[in-house]
Parts: sequence; C-alpha cells; structure tokens
Amino acid sequence: MDMKNPEKRSYARLDHRTLITLENYEGGVMHEARMINYSQKGLYFESDYYLIPGAEIYIGIPNSPFTSEPSVYECYRSVIKWRKFLDNSLYDYGYGIEIQTRTPPPRTTKSSAESRRHTRKSCSIPALVENKNHRIRGVIRNASSSGVFIQCSEKPPKGQKVSLTIPLKKKQKLISRSGEIVWSDENGIGIQFQSAP
Repeated sequence: MDMKNPEKRSYARLDHRTLITLENYEGGVMHEARMINYSQKGLYFESDYYLIPGAEIYIGIPNSPFTSEPSVYECYRSVIKWRKFLDNSLYDYGYGIEIQTRTPPPRTTKSSAESRRHTRKSCSIPALVENKNHRIRGVIRNASSSGVFIQCSEKPPKGQKVSLTIPLKKKQKLISRSGEIVWSDENGIGIQFQSAP
C-alpha cells in the first residue's frame, strides 16, 4: 500500500502546514489562511474568508513546498474547486484549489493605495443591489467602511441611489446599507455608502 497516497488520488497529498495569503492583482493581500497539505496540482487550506467555488484566487506561499529551496515565496493563480464548513477548526471554511499557473507577486501601485481614505479589504460575498426598478445579484469583491466594489453582469449607471443587502454567515442575518453608484464599468459597480443621519 502506498502510504503517501492512501486515498488513491491522482496526485498524492503531502502535509505542509504554513500560513499563506489569499491575494489578487487589484487589491494585494486579501486575507490570511493556513495551508494544510498540497499535491502536484493543488492544495488544501483553511480560512475564515468566504470564497465561492469557481472563483479565481491568487495564493501567496512564503514557504513554498513547490521549490527545491527553503523559505522561497511563490504566488500561484488558482481556482477554488470546492468549499466545506468546518466544525472542529479555528477557521470557518476548508477549501480545495487547483493551481493554474505560477505568477509574479501581486503589487499595488503607490498612487492607488494612497488615494483611498479608507483601507479596502478584498472579499467574495454574495449581495443583492436594489433600486426602484431593478434587483441585481452580484459578488462584493472588496469593501471598506465607506463603500464596496461589486462584480455583476448587469451594471446600472453612475448616480443611482441603491440599497445593498449582504448576508452575514456568522450572525445568520442580513444587513442592508443605502448608497450611491459612484462608478460603473465592464467589471462591475462601485457603491459609496450614505452617511448615517
């Protein structure tokens, strides 16, 4: 019996526990996660960060097991293949990913980082955008205390007042925020929250 591959997978999983970062080119470091094991074509990690199967993510590994030298940082463009809820872990979710390609480390430009008053945190949270005439489903890709970027197929024009509904998994409830669409392009829409009265 092959002790390195007792589950008879196409590629054996090997233990490699290390902290990793979930990244993208637009937002830089997104969230911390813990890598548990890896294979030739993918890896398994645990995180409190909510991701949707099929989403593309960049995995930054400061102590990559895919190199022959120790303590080498590598970044891989990957796709989330599956997600499971975790009961006996410090984290909420476990993810299996398939590695697509090795990439250079993501960088954020100095000007874009300095131009924002509020720090943006990338995420992947389903949301519903509504105005008087439309309901649009999308995914929040990054958020700050002042607004969000939502990836969606239908893009209402700039200037519209909207209501945004967001599910909170940990509290098992929905929250709503009012805001205004401050930009709209082929990727989605930017919503600025209205200040509380």
